[in-house]
Amino acid sequence: MSILEKFTVIDLIKTRSASVATITGNVLKFNNQTASELHFAPYIQVLINPKDKQFAIRACKEDAPNAVPFSKPESEQKYQIKISAAAVVDMIRKMANWSAEDNWNIPGIYFADDEALVYDVSAAYKPTPKGGWAVKRQREEAAALAAEGLSASEEADS
Repeated sequence: MSILEKFTVIDLIKTRSASVATITGNVLKFNNQTASELHFAPYIQVLINPKDKQFAIRACKEDAPNAVPFSKPESEQKYQIKISAAAVVDMIRKMANWSAEDNWNIPGIYFADDEALVYDVSAAYKPTPKGGWAVKRQREEAAALAAEGLSASEEADS
């Protein structure tokens, strides 16, 4: 028995990726790293693999079937990319058994040979608010609950 029998060869084609897809409402969003990894492709196709609960995006030509506008040129692509495609989002939500109210981040894996990113919904995680109105609202709600809790305990003491 060889000592290496339990090992598998590392697949060098598949690489870690900084790409994250976010499902929110009827929108599929991609962070800027996604555009970079796909070499700022102006168009992509979205593919789905329901059996393995995965979806993928790959660069394509404008005239490819179901091509979706994606990235601006590198010097102009400043913000995350939003694709408003209810059909795509519905298929992903259905495949993952997610409700329409839930938001999810799904990390991508880059496949250089196919110039594609694959997203496995089993690796999804809830986004954490970074700031802005959502965080402000959460803090206000927490403060209100804390104040209610305080007044209820004061009444119990008297």
